[in-house]
Amino acid sequence: MRETMFDESYNIREVLDDVIERVTLREKLITTAKGFAEKKREERYTLAIKQFEGLMGDFLRLYQPILDRLRSYRDGLQKELQGLKSNLATVTGMLEVSKGIEGLQAKVQRLESDGQELDETIKEKSKITEKIDDLFNRIRTHNPGMGGSSNAYSDVLSGMPKDLFPEPADTGKEVTRKVRS
Repeated sequence: MRETMFDESYNIREVLDDVIERVTLREKLITTAKGFAEKKREERYTLAIKQFEGLMGDFLRLYQPILDRLRSYRDGLQKELQGLKSNLATVTGMLEVSKGIEGLQAKVQRLESDGQELDETIKEKSKITEKIDDLFNRIRTHNPGMGGSSNAYSDVLSGMPKDLFPEPADTGKEVTRKVRS
């Protein structure tokens, strides 16, 4: 039955993996530039480090809506995990009681199956939570003032051509049409 169910968290996991991959690449660039700066002791490497760190900050501001969504998903996941753990404790208790009663072998098998499925679900969701926590711990060093500002990425977008962002239609104006008589 589990194979035919729709996986609701697939998109979140894909986005999470993509953001982690992008952050990892940027961290490697910064680390490599710092390595060169230590070896060569030239000013241009120090400037490169600052530019890479600036680009990381721009990346984080641009991805802020995605990061906010990941944070809210994590909060929801924490609540869901608490409920799943409570359900697992209930199933485990019922299993222990059912094992002591003769004639409930089918019920015991079903409870064991349910318990294993709940345990697997808890492990999967815990792994996603840990990945989100790891991502936020890694980006905290590059953007300590990360908050929920809605215009946090406006400075990144301000340098882009205005024709990329069409003006929204003004719904306040009334459209007048000539009526032919």
